[in-house]
Amino acid sequence: MTTSANNSGSPTSAAAGDSGRRHSNITVVVPTFNEEANLPFALESVKGWADAVFVVDSESTDHSREIAEKHGAKVVVQPWLGYARQKNWALTNLPIATEWVFILDADEAVTPQLRDEMLMIARGDAASQQMAGFYVNRLTYFLGKPIKHCGYFPSYNLRLFKKGKARYEEREVHEHMIVDGPTSRLRNLMLHEDRRGLEHLIAKHNRYSTLEARELTREQILRKGEDAGPLERGIATRRWLKRNVLPRLPFTALWRFLYMYVIKLGILDGLTGFRFCLFLATYDLFIALKMAEIRSSGLASGAVAVAKASPASTPPAKVQGLAIAEGDAPTVPLSQYAAVKDQSSLGTPLAATTPATVVTAAPGVAGAVAAVARVANDMPVVPKTDGVPIADAVRSDVVEMRAKLNPTKMPDGDFPAAGSVNVSILVPVKNEQRNIVECLRRCQWATELVVVDSASTDQTISLSQAMGADVYQFRYDRSTGWPKKKNWALENVPWKNEWVMILDADEYMTPELAQEIKRVVEGSWKPEGKFAQAGCGDGYWVNRRFMFFGKWIRGCGYYPSWNVRLLKHKLGRYERIGTLGDTGSGDNEVHEHIVLYTGKAGYLSNEFLHYAYPDLAAWIEKHNRYTTWEAHAMEAKDKGAVRAKMFGEPIERRRWMKSVARKLPFRPTLRFLYSYFVQRGFMDGYPGFVMCRLLAWYEFTSIAKYREMLALRGDEARRDSSNTSGRPS
Repeated sequence: MTTSANNSGSPTSAAAGDSGRRHSNITVVVPTFNEEANLPFALESVKGWADAVFVVDSESTDHSREIAEKHGAKVVVQPWLGYARQKNWALTNLPIATEWVFILDADEAVTPQLRDEMLMIARGDAASQQMAGFYVNRLTYFLGKPIKHCGYFPSYNLRLFKKGKARYEEREVHEHMIVDGPTSRLRNLMLHEDRRGLEHLIAKHNRYSTLEARELTREQILRKGEDAGPLERGIATRRWLKRNVLPRLPFTALWRFLYMYVIKLGILDGLTGFRFCLFLATYDLFIALKMAEIRSSGLASGAVAVAKASPASTPPAKVQGLAIAEGDAPTVPLSQYAAVKDQSSLGTPLAATTPATVVTAAPGVAGAVAAVARVANDMPVVPKTDGVPIADAVRSDVVEMRAKLNPTKMPDGDFPAAGSVNVSILVPVKNEQRNIVECLRRCQWATELVVVDSASTDQTISLSQAMGADVYQFRYDRSTGWPKKKNWALENVPWKNEWVMILDADEYMTPELAQEIKRVVEGSWKPEGKFAQAGCGDGYWVNRRFMFFGKWIRGCGYYPSWNVRLLKHKLGRYERIGTLGDTGSGDNEVHEHIVLYTGKAGYLSNEFLHYAYPDLAAWIEKHNRYTTWEAHAMEAKDKGAVRAKMFGEPIERRRWMKSVARKLPFRPTLRFLYSYFVQRGFMDGYPGFVMCRLLAWYEFTSIAKYREMLALRGDEARRDSSNTSGRPS
């Protein structure tokens, strides 16, 4: 355990430092992890009256610890143990010298009225106080507005208790205190507001819904219906409903919305209440979907199989191992890679159901040099770096890895011979150790493999080098948000070949597409096949198949899915939407698309496979970031180098549809209906139904974040220089 303390925050000196006040007889414990936006408000609300304030930090990477020390708190660093265990550890190990303890989350604040009520209790004779603990009512703020209905108010949590008389139940999430003795309720309020925004809130509820699904499924399997001790009546009722009613209901999200909005009078909270009810209804949807996901993964010895299957054990749809979430970095022993057998062919892509309509985009011009000058206003400007980037030095563990991985042994299928095609493969990565090996294995026919990394902390770099790739480091400039990784790579990497094929680490090349790329590079390609079209000859659209729930999604608007991926690297760049800087969506291009300098791109007839979503949590995590980008794009009115056209290239048509959809009411509902019926999501069965519901959530979240962004900027314009410790009661 690492500790850092400000002496003025210790129980003794805190009291001595203010000789004019009486001891409160209360120690405040605040668990934290990256809470710099919230922590000042929480600590200000307990400053000056608590005998001691302990901040139990889970190795924050922001300024949480510095803020805590500045406010006179004693900081204790304890690596994360889990929600209940972290707090129980604090109650067991902290040197608490008072008779009463108060638990305060970093996104909460104590009102003056609640403070005075607690002081009256704590300053009395503890031995004569019959109550062992007190429940405190919380008023939650959402999008800056108080939620006074929706079943979220009143909301009682046991927070004030006698030392040694209460512990948290051992539960993965939504843990509550079990008290040894009688309890009562306090009269006054505590304020609850997370100032980190919707993106953080969604990420938190993504984690919570995963843990809740595990907990509820485990309880169902083990027939566990009792708690470790008595709970406050409101908490007990909610838990009973979650255990016994919601899992048996169809359309749980709909019932949750109706319950909160109608029965619990969320309608009285106005538009904010409506959005809050939708947000919580979606949370229940995530729980239900993740419970179904867990059940479909199988059970082991009467317990829930909640761990992800390893790539070597569960091959979905002829691919040995799903790709994992972008940015995820699980610890995978090298022996696992050595044990992976040669993978079979990914199969011949089936013909698409609807041919793509191709209409000439922006007028092309002949000659690359002339093109750059003539379309300069439309193309993204990528600044040159000083000098040419140098590939990372080969790491010491690469030789051993290479021997075990045998990178030049190709999977089954008619791939071109190793190192036989003069094309460069570009793979942008960050912490992609689970995906990168099999991605690069299917690209060994290329003469150059380039991995552009963003300071990965797992084995991505070593594994990439072992598979024969040169690894370059990209350092994203968050102050400008530009250029992003792929544009930087196209502009600065010292390419050996004229042609570059761009793949993400969770995308797999097929042998049929590899052979077609070979013909393009050699100059023998002819537009043969249902989709094939020549274009200007400097770049090509490539179709991809999305795999979701282990199934190829043919509807929902996910197929066909065209992107310009093969191009002559000097003749095209990713567009820039408006003048967007850092949107928080990461250093990779999200929905930006390549525009060629020399005319319209052609179309290849074969496809690659995209395993972007190994589970629902990964889908939500990725699209949480994408909706943040979407909100910024909405503000920029989607202005980029790709024009919105009703009759144009696939991306132009998509931009036109988006420009129309932006103006429609009830967009989430319309998005579901459009995806499920017009784009035939119903043909994909249950995975298609789930995908269309998630797309409706995507639409709702994009709108909510856009409005949140506008509201925050309005607040900034009106805000004075002084900060308050919380909202008025």
